[in-house]
Amino acid sequence: MRLDRMRAALLPRPSVLRRRSDGIETAALRCAVVLLVLLVPFLVLLGRHGADDAAADAAATRAQAHPVTATVLEAPPGAGMTAGYTGGLSTVDVAWVEPDLTRHTTQITAAPSVRTGDRMQLWIAAGDRPVVPPASDTDAVVEGVVDAVGALVAAVVVLAGLLITLRLVLDRARMRAWDADWWTFVHRRDRGTTG
Repeated sequence: MRLDRMRAALLPRPSVLRRRSDGIETAALRCAVVLLVLLVPFLVLLGRHGADDAAADAAATRAQAHPVTATVLEAPPGAGMTAGYTGGLSTVDVAWVEPDLTRHTTQITAAPSVRTGDRMQLWIAAGDRPVVPPASDTDAVVEGVVDAVGALVAAVVVLAGLLITLRLVLDRARMRAWDADWWTFVHRRDRGTTG
């Protein structure tokens, strides 16, 4: 049944009872469907571009930084709390040993649940500066898919909003025309006693 309704909405049968506003509404719906179909290749390109950007950023991070296993030197005050609100993030000192056996320290932002002696994986750039870990290949693909799907949802929302607005405007015009026709019918002088 729904398929029949969709077909009737997109490909209505010709009828003398169709109002001009019905034709406008059908043409707008057809245009929206065509725009969505034409938008698909651009969305694929957008997703591919987002995935390529994420992969390039990850490669740049890997070129400038390296992973280390750091140890927390001193836990923040109130660390290790297990119940209730534990507060916001805090700054902790961490240390690690490079392959050339040199010891390095830096400060990072950590959750209040971290304790002294905890080990964590970090990516460190030049000057012992911690950086955001690079995205994996899967993360890059997911970012591209999210970009494409987000753009598709935005396009559908915009087109649906335009179609709904058009329908409301056309419905108001139909009601005004119906009111005018009814007024003419009621107030016509030549309709006789039976109407």
